[in-house]
Amino acid sequence: MTMDTSCLYSTVKNASGGTRTFGFLPPHGRTLADNEEFTIFGDIRHDLGGNQGGESSAQRRANAAFEAAVESGELEIINTPSVIIQDVGDNSSKMLQVDSGALSAVDPCWYSSES
Repeated sequence: MTMDTSCLYSTVKNASGGTRTFGFLPPHGRTLADNEEFTIFGDIRHDLGGNQGGESSAQRRANAAFEAAVESGELEIINTPSVIIQDVGDNSSKMLQVDSGALSAVDPCWYSSES
């Protein structure tokens, strides 16, 4: 059985207008062509700067560089994993989703996997 785990990944896109190196992207920086996307398991914000453990000066610099790239429009966050919450009514997991501005709880991607 193949499980769909796509909702557990983060994707960012180079929107700078040209090829650019983003030194803070895990694990040791990435060069992305214009409009190229980069995908990583988990929340990308947790792995910036190689995830040094704790908040080292390298981690703070990576966080600041990531924020600056997003603020300038050079890097777009396409998606990050949604919050996983428990529905205590039926003891199932749910994820948050927005559809045309309406927020709802939906089954996680792995629930819809085909066998």
